[in-house]
Amino acid sequence: MTDFAQDPIINAINGGIRRGIQTTVENKCFGSAVILIYAGIDAMAYLDMPDGQEDVKKIDFIQWSDRYIRFPCQEQLSGADLYGTRCGMLHNYSVYSRMTKSGECRKIGYADKMVPEVGLGPAVARDVVIVSVTGLAEAFSQGLDQFLVDVFSNSNRALLAEQRMKNFIHCFSFPVKGA
Repeated sequence: MTDFAQDPIINAINGGIRRGIQTTVENKCFGSAVILIYAGIDAMAYLDMPDGQEDVKKIDFIQWSDRYIRFPCQEQLSGADLYGTRCGMLHNYSVYSRMTKSGECRKIGYADKMVPEVGLGPAVARDVVIVSVTGLAEAFSQGLDQFLVDVFSNSNRALLAEQRMKNFIHCFSFPVKGA
């Protein structure tokens, strides 16, 4: 019988990345959810890197986001918007990064839930956009699903992704004596 808990998609991606995001959103830990979403995008960009490349680069994150992060509304976030604000969130827990300061991307503010999921406030500031954290989590989850379909539809990409997933953190139960 197959132990599905050892499968990297079930264990690391669904049980680790996706579940962590869902848990933080459900518990209204929105800053943590945003950070985990950006880390999840980084992880998927890692799986999607060209053969022979060892580390994720800015362009990998941006290209993955441009391809897979889509919202069910007219306004969208670019991969550059997401990367620029990712840097701010991860490095100083703010919307400010080199990219946002230089105008290479918009600053992203966050709301818990809203429809449409991405909103502009040009009367307030042209370089700021607000995104629903729940909408961002859903866009990432759907993008992740489509990415996995795309990867495993190509045998060369599938082999490379499977090799790289061996480096992912996997969680397992470990019996403790006397417990």
